[in-house]
Amino acid sequence: MYTVILAKEYNYRNRLFALCEKCYWTATILKKVEAYQCPVCHSEEVALIPLGNDERYEYFLEPEQGLQIKFSLLSKEISR
Repeated sequence: MYTVILAKEYNYRNRLFALCEKCYWTATILKKVEAYQCPVCHSEEVALIPLGNDERYEYFLEPEQGLQIKFSLLSKEISR
């Protein structure tokens, strides 16, 4: 699993979880956007899901089970 340390210069209220529906590329976008093109396959079929200040996600992509995404709340010690 990767851990991302967020810089203070971004507005965390506008965080979006981005998921390409064609190649399953994912990212956290730290600025408000209306649409997004996948940088891997160039598809415009990218789902943008708003994340709350206290939310996090983990994702797993396995050949037999497919894509699994788990959304949860941050613990109080690391929430911003």
